[in-house]
Amino acid sequence: MTHDRRTDDRDSDRKMIALADHQIQLPPGLTITDWNIEKVRWQNPRIRTFLGCIRLLGGVLESNYAILHCSPERLQDIWRKVRQVGEVIRTEMAPLLRSPSRFPALEEARQRAELSLDMLTDSVLTDLERFTAEVAGDQLIKVRKLLCVSIGKMHAFLQDAFGEIMANDPRSFHDADYFLSKRFPQDLEEAEWLHATVSRMLRYLESRKNARSRRLGTIAADIAREQTLPVGQTWEEATLFLHELVEVLTPKLKEVLALRGIRFYEMEILDRYAMQIPTQCQVLIELHATGRLAVEKMKTTHPETLGEREQNVRDLESCHASISARITTLMREIDTELQDLNAFVPIWLDGITKRRALLLKSTLGKKDEPAPAHGGR
Repeated sequence: MTHDRRTDDRDSDRKMIALADHQIQLPPGLTITDWNIEKVRWQNPRIRTFLGCIRLLGGVLESNYAILHCSPERLQDIWRKVRQVGEVIRTEMAPLLRSPSRFPALEEARQRAELSLDMLTDSVLTDLERFTAEVAGDQLIKVRKLLCVSIGKMHAFLQDAFGEIMANDPRSFHDADYFLSKRFPQDLEEAEWLHATVSRMLRYLESRKNARSRRLGTIAADIAREQTLPVGQTWEEATLFLHELVEVLTPKLKEVLALRGIRFYEMEILDRYAMQIPTQCQVLIELHATGRLAVEKMKTTHPETLGEREQNVRDLESCHASISARITTLMREIDTELQDLNAFVPIWLDGITKRRALLLKSTLGKKDEPAPAHGGR
């Protein structure tokens, strides 16, 4: 019983990574801080480097026949990109693959990738480096033949090693076949595009917070206090902001709605904002214009008796009060909608970040990475 209790206690001490709706158990002795350092310093840069090389090499995946018969200009372009991939593999990928992982499965994948890289270096990269960056005329045939052999081997290494490393990343819920399939780059591109588009929309909303408060909240309070239709610069500023919501914000909302990767309930929420906000803005603009016409019409009448003139004044005040009250209500409703949208988008963006194909934050950069240990990258 004592042994079982100690075992239970040790199991209860195992740390868990919270990832979206999943809980991932860390290996014994590995803390969340350890994993965060490994993730930011080594694993995420590995993945970005592999993806960069795969995308660059994908632009020159020609058939052997095409390589042997393409123009010298096309050959030079292929040669330049292949050498660039080789340089990145040597100078960036190789150091990243040398750092061990404390996750057993990921460490095994890393070791296999490092062994494959050593073989690629001996059989391909060393041969590529024997030629200069600019292919001389008398070297064209040799370079064409070398590329026919090298590109396939480099691509096979990148695909196989990347698939293994991604499949054994503790954040991954897919096997290697998924990362080697055509679906993966499509999912990745769609997820990254959705994330980037929503990020831009969030930056726009944050940049307009002060304008929203000043041109909706403050003006609505002034109208409610004075109970008269707004005129002059005050209303011009409000109108400009309302037109901006229709002509700038609404297209941004519709742009996001057209992208893939949005869940149904998110689409429902966003579609409501995309419909209600511009509709309310247009109604508000038309209501003000109609109110001004009514007021101007009443001002041009010339009652003959004192009683008629007094009634005209009362009608004018009533018109101002009733229409300004409706304008105040609409402005506050639009302001509330925008506040709700401002609160929703950051939460939504966080959800998109967590479920992206790679489940990696695009904001991870060198300035956010912990300082590497001495002698590391």
